[in-house]
Amino acid sequence: MERLYVSSVQAGPCMSIFAEEFLPKISSFNSLTRDLRKAGVEIKHLVFLDNKIFIEPNSAPLLQRQFGNELRGVCYSTQGRVTRNTVTVRGVDVVWLSIVKEQDQ
Repeated sequence: MERLYVSSVQAGPCMSIFAEEFLPKISSFNSLTRDLRKAGVEIKHLVFLDNKIFIEPNSAPLLQRQFGNELRGVCYSTQGRVTRNTVTVRGVDVVWLSIVKEQDQ
């Protein structure tokens, strides 16, 4: 399978560590990151400012098995030959990229 890489990730606006929402947001982000790693999900890239955790595509079935009851807001977006799959777990977006499969004719 072809390797997919995240490139030119755009970070959102800076968040002050003094902002009220900083501590709850970083706490849930770090907690989910630890739980994903503990479950064996391969983390590829962390983008705290965008509230996104990118995982390896081969970890998606494991994510579904381990966190299936917590998955919210499933979204798929295809651009060219790549599909960006996003689910929300505990308020954090978990993203993986997959190659679009062409149908045999």
